Formats: sequence, structure tokens, C-alpha cells
Amino acid sequence: MGRRHRRSKVTRVVNLVKKIIAFFFSHIGLCALVVGYALLGAVIFKAVEGPHEAEIQAQVKAARERAVDVVWNATFRVNRLDSKQWKNTVLDEVKVFKTVCMQSIRKGYDGKEYGKQAQWTFTGAFLYSLTVITTIGYGNTAAKTYIGKTLTMLYAIIGIPLMLLFLTNIGDVMAKIFRFLYAQSIRLKFRLILWHKKRKAAKIRRANSLVSRLTRGHRVKTDSSVDSFGLGAGADVEDLLTARVEMEQLEVRETAAAQLESVTVPISLVVFTMLGYLGVGTTIFKVWEGWTFLESFYFCFISLTTIGFGDKFPSTSVSNTDEAQEKLVITSIYLLFGMALLAMCFNLAQEEVQNKTRWIADKFRSKDDDDD
Repeated sequence: MGRRHRRSKVTRVVNLVKKIIAFFFSHIGLCALVVGYALLGAVIFKAVEGPHEAEIQAQVKAARERAVDVVWNATFRVNRLDSKQWKNTVLDEVKVFKTVCMQSIRKGYDGKEYGKQAQWTFTGAFLYSLTVITTIGYGNTAAKTYIGKTLTMLYAIIGIPLMLLFLTNIGDVMAKIFRFLYAQSIRLKFRLILWHKKRKAAKIRRANSLVSRLTRGHRVKTDSSVDSFGLGAGADVEDLLTARVEMEQLEVRETAAAQLESVTVPISLVVFTMLGYLGVGTTIFKVWEGWTFLESFYFCFISLTTIGFGDKFPSTSVSNTDEAQEKLVITSIYLLFGMALLAMCFNLAQEEVQNKTRWIADKFRSKDDDDD
């Protein structure tokens, strides 16, 4: 009994672990895993790089304030007529300040003001984590400490494959959703065509009925005019119109069924969707940063294609204000969703290219068969 009880417990634990692994590799689980991994990276890099950044900024600020005080005191305490002594005093202090600045730059000082601008806030570290696992790597933001650099490499070893798996998975899901919506739009188009044809047929039937009543009221014989078309009476005309409408509706249904049998999204629509998303980002960063349209579009394109030169970056987002932190969050969401959308577009475009290539190959094959 004891062994069976232990085996049942082990079996339950194994099944639970399997369910957890299956969840994490499902669509929702992968999204949660990537976001959670990025949040974990934000906590780690903020804890490692944040104090180092604040320490360097504080050292530079203190050295600058000391240099200003020395120069100010030298201006009033030293004999103003002895310009040589004043120049020597100021020069010595400027050299000290220069030495402190050079040492701080080697340690990673980037010119940001202490207490006003900071890269390693939680949102800044979150964006850094995303740029690592998405391989964007702007370059203007990087770990400065040895621990931070080591953790970045370890973080990327796990994060990059996880991100590739996420993009592949979510790209397939979004492609299926997009394909379903496109199929629904095709159905809607043919429903509108059928509705229009039914409405037109109803108008013709009403007109034919009105003509029949008028001819009967005035006792006008229409046999000769109808016989010229090979028909016997007004009822035959109505039957012919009904049959024609039914044929047209049948053709529309067959065309719709043929198109819905294998739905492929046109490359033009895929490109238009991606350009639309780039246009949204371009507008946002143009308003935020005061960039030109080309500069904003360039930043969005370079970011979503993971080229990430780093020559353009939302500089107004690098501060400690709530508005700047919100901008960093929106930028992170824009990049993450944009890369998933790009994966979807590649998926749809690949399918369309394969179909076109297969169609061209069949054409050439049939042409060779005809020549033979």
C-alpha cells in the first residue's frame, strides 16, 4: 500500500510538471513566459546597473560643483591683478575635473544629469532586456559593470531562443487569425453580391408583374412580341428570369466556395498592413521626439527589423518623470507587438510566394507537355 501510494504521488507530480510545461509552451504560456522573462531581466539589470550609474553621476556632479566653487572663490580671494596666479589656480582645478570626467567616462558615464536623467530605471531596464532578447541591440544603452556584462551574455543565451520560439509560435497564430478575418471579408463580399443580385431580381419581377397587369387591364396582346423570342406567355418570361437569377446566384456561390477552399492573403495586403503599423509608430515618435517623418520611419524600420544601429533613440524618454517612463513602456509594447506582426507578415508572404512559385512551375510543366 505504501509503495502504491508513493507511486501515485510521483505520477501526480509528473503529470503536474507535464501540464505546466505544456502550458508554458502554449500560445498564452509563451507570451507570459517572454513578458515574465523580460520583467525578470528588468529587475536584475536595474539592481546591478542602477547603483553604478547613480554613483558615477554623483561623482561627476560633485567634481563639477567643487570646480565651480574653487573658480568662484579664486575670483574673489586671489588678487585680480595677478592674472597668472588666477589662471594657475583655475587650470589646476580644471585638470582635476577633467581627470574625474575621463575616469567616469571609462566607467560608463554618458553625460546624463544625476537625479534628472537615468537609463537604468525599471522601464529603461525592461526596454534593455527586450533589445537583448530580440537582438535589436541599439548600442547606445549597454551594461557598464563586469557583472552586468556577464549577466547580459547569460541572459541572451536563454532569452534569444525563447524569443525566436515565441515569434514563430505567435506569428503562426496571428497568421491564422488574419487569414480567418480575410476569409470572413471574402464571405461578406459575396454575401453583398448575392444580396444585390436578389434585390435586382426582385425589382425585375415586380416590374414584370406590373407590366403583366397593365397589359391585361388594357387587353394588349403580347403573344407576337413574346413569340419572337420563342416564348408563349408572360409566365414563361418570369420563369426565365427566375432561372437566370438562380444561375447567377449559383455561379457566385461556386466562385466563393472556390476562393474559400484555399484562402491565401495577397502580398499587397500584407505589405499594406506592415506599412500601416510602421506609419502608426512613425506618427507617435514624430510627435514625441520632434523628428522628421523620415527620421521617425527610419527608427521604426531599423527597430522592427532588428538592425538597431542606435543612432536614433527616443531621448526624451530617458528621464525620471512619469511621462518619460510611460513613453518607454509604450515603446517596449510597440517593439514587442511589432516584431510579432512582422513574423505574421513573413508567414503570410511565405505562403503566398510558395503558391505563386507552384503555379508558375505548373504553367511551365503544362507548356512543356503541350510542346511534346
